[in-house]
Amino acid sequence: MHIVICVKQVVDPDGVNSYALWGQLDVDESGRAFSTRLPLIINAYDDQAIEAALRLRDDGDDVTITAISVGGEDVDQVLKHCVAMGCNEIIRIDDPESGAADAMRTARLLAAQIEELGDVDLVLCGRQSSDYDQGTVPGALAELLGFACVTLGFGVTAEGERLRVQRATPLGEELVSVATPAVVTISNELGVPRYPTSRGMIAARRRPPTVRAAADLEAGEGAHGVELVELFVPDVQGQCEQIEGATPAEQAAALFARLEEEGVL
Repeated sequence: MHIVICVKQVVDPDGVNSYALWGQLDVDESGRAFSTRLPLIINAYDDQAIEAALRLRDDGDDVTITAISVGGEDVDQVLKHCVAMGCNEIIRIDDPESGAADAMRTARLLAAQIEELGDVDLVLCGRQSSDYDQGTVPGALAELLGFACVTLGFGVTAEGERLRVQRATPLGEELVSVATPAVVTISNELGVPRYPTSRGMIAARRRPPTVRAAADLEAGEGAHGVELVELFVPDVQGQCEQIEGATPAEQAAALFARLEEEGVL
């Protein structure tokens, strides 16, 4: 089985929150990117997609895992992390426009590369990215490839020529049987991914990715679908009011009175 993992490099959500809290998160003159240098990490959901692929390998299946990402040279660190986790091959689609938040363009580039590989049985993606939280690439990718698409998976096992996928739904667990090739998105219900091994980290240092130019993979007209018009940091203000009272009953009465005054009750 050949599994492709689509991975994305994102800004560290904790880092963004910290910079915003201290008023140090700034947007550049273009209005489309942060001027603040933020820490970059692999999207957490994509890390769980790698774990899902590794569990298929642990089950005894003959699995080859290829990780693909779209971006510039800084993405190589994320791909090296994929090698350290246990991926066999890594590919970077070098795209100078990767910062434009164009999910359709990303999906087209990934689809073109996957079609070029030719023997892909399963594409695993994180359920969404932690930066823009759109979750649109997996569905668009499945449509472009003509693959079945199963979302919000947290367990994937092979059953002959089909896959058994456990899905997380608002009503509980759902079991889905899907024919390959397929696109499956992995959710955080899968659990905590394993840590890279020391041997894997050493091997990752020596493994450069295969680099493909986006211009060689664009699928003709419609390669662009979304334009990032403006990026801004919202002005968030918090207000705290202490409720006075000698006893809990007095405090509760004062609280209800305040809520009624504000029109909440």
